[in-house]
Amino acid sequence: MSDYDDERPNWRELDRRKDRSGFYGRQEKSEKGARKEGPKNRWQSGRVKEALDRLFLGEKGTPEHDKLFSKLHSSYGSGSFLKHVNAYTGKYGLPDDAPTLLLILDTKDEGIMTAALEKLKGLYASLQARQKEDVRRKLSILAMADRSQKVRERAGEALEELNKQTNL
Repeated sequence: MSDYDDERPNWRELDRRKDRSGFYGRQEKSEKGARKEGPKNRWQSGRVKEALDRLFLGEKGTPEHDKLFSKLHSSYGSGSFLKHVNAYTGKYGLPDDAPTLLLILDTKDEGIMTAALEKLKGLYASLQARQKEDVRRKLSILAMADRSQKVRERAGEALEELNKQTNL
């Protein structure tokens, strides 16, 4: 019977165990720094992340770029569209997104259109399925109906190349 008495905890030890377990014990651990704190303000951390992303974009992360980019989109279909496209491409080059490149294909300027076609071919593999479909449709329209023979040929060649990529 003496072996049993030695293994059995006394009241003092039972109270200590009770104090260490449960809510109070977990709270003490978190106060000691066992668990890292999350961001205090999620909105502020989002703004910091956005600012860092803009920093890595370089010139394309500036407010001037945003203004020219929005003017390019808002002037689509108007007489000033080509002027805004020339201003944007002169300062920043061709954009890196497919929807804007598809808009630029409507400028009717052979040089800009062929450059946009080449850029679209390079971006095609990284596009989503819906955007790939939009690119193929636009290229097929250009290959059939554009005024310029050179653009029709380039669009047809690009369409064949993209169709080969998707059939692999």
